[in-house]
Amino acid sequence: MQNPPRSPASGSSPRRRHGATTVEVALTFPLLMLILTFSIEAARLNTLRNTIENAAYEGARRGIIPGASATDVQTIALNIMKTVNAQDVVVSTNPSTITSSTRSLTVTIDVPLASNSWVAKPTARHMIRTCTLSRERSE
Repeated sequence: MQNPPRSPASGSSPRRRHGATTVEVALTFPLLMLILTFSIEAARLNTLRNTIENAAYEGARRGIIPGASATDVQTIALNIMKTVNAQDVVVSTNPSTITSSTRSLTVTIDVPLASNSWVAKPTARHMIRTCTLSRERSE
């Protein structure tokens, strides 16, 4: 007795599905890689943003201590930015010279995305964070 022929609705042998699986993987794998790459880039930029905020705050904290200088502020901020391998970081203080009569200190950190983004290279975009703290008095 012969087996009746299989209809397409009742399923086909696994051997006939090898080509379909290959096509499905070929279509979905690039999309998966794109999502993965975007996720890594977004995480990198988020880490960079948080580090810039922290460096501005820590630099300002260092600058409000009596006897601190703008060089101390820049050193602290740049050391923090080195932890995430940030490139071309610009740290500025306002006022540029800290004296005993300085009432508040503003630290601004500017990081260009073109030299710090791993995937996309936006040419004119920058991450800029500022922190202003009142200065401690030594009276």
